[in-house]
Amino acid sequence: MGSKITIGEARAAGADSLLVSCAGAPVASGGCLHKSKIALMLAIGLWGEHRRLDDIRFKCSKCGSRQVDVRPFYPPSAGR
Repeated sequence: MGSKITIGEARAAGADSLLVSCAGAPVASGGCLHKSKIALMLAIGLWGEHRRLDDIRFKCSKCGSRQVDVRPFYPPSAGR
């Protein structure tokens, strides 16, 4: 699996935030599945535009797991 894009590349592609999802517990057992969004401009202020998404380390605020996935979130286009 290749590395994920940088925060700057996500911004250039039209993302407005980062979607942070917990994958800490197996879905079959109910799983945590906690999700949160972080505004892209806040992420740029915290980590800079050159940080790769897979280099950002999070801990789930619900279950404490460090098995967290970070992806760009692209808002729906107006008129779609």
